[in-house]
Amino acid sequence: MIPKYEQIKQDLISELKAHKFIPGDKFYSESDIKKRYNVSSITAVKALNELTNAGFLYRVQGKGTFVSKSKVSQNVKFSDIENHSLDTEKIKVVSVTQENDSTILKELHLNPDEEYYKIVRVRYANERPFLVHFTHLPKKLMKEPINKDLAYYSSVYERINKDFGIDMFALSSVETNEITFPENVDLLNLLQLSFREPAVKQVKHSFFPDKSVAEYIVSYKHWKYFKTKIEIEG
Repeated sequence: MIPKYEQIKQDLISELKAHKFIPGDKFYSESDIKKRYNVSSITAVKALNELTNAGFLYRVQGKGTFVSKSKVSQNVKFSDIENHSLDTEKIKVVSVTQENDSTILKELHLNPDEEYYKIVRVRYANERPFLVHFTHLPKKLMKEPINKDLAYYSSVYERINKDFGIDMFALSSVETNEITFPENVDLLNLLQLSFREPAVKQVKHSFFPDKSVAEYIVSYKHWKYFKTKIEIEG
């Protein structure tokens, strides 16, 4: 038999999916649910807690419960829109170095005494730089000795696939994007940005099936080349 709080939860989810409430609306209170379903406070609170934990609702101390603005249980697709022809793209590998910065080691979940490889690449469109990648890889994903021809690493994923048979595109990953105003002079020069111009900072972690970190990438995209499409499945 389905618990009463679960029945209430599913009933309320149906209302949310039917758009009876819009994001930010104040939701039913504990008292409202008790009267509507003739249940105890324990059951009403349990139903609200379940919806909150699932991301449908959020609580504001002293004000009540509100409908979340997140797209819970909906498929949302984000995709970058390239506003230049891919035929005009070129990649320059600036450097390949072996490093052990403590901050990066933490991001790669490596020990303090370990090292990693850092690959700096710049992407150009019509001879103008629009994207700088700082790729950090655990040493196990770099075939040694390092090739003196830096162009060898222009496509990191292709290189890893050929050297180790690992399809990096197939790995799970998490990426965040935020607007920032870079202050690093070297980065500004690479992107041909002034101090007053923004860039989109893109941070990505990719993971092996055992949840260990396969790569940590920090990229900066010129603001003129950033355009994103968001598709929400009804």
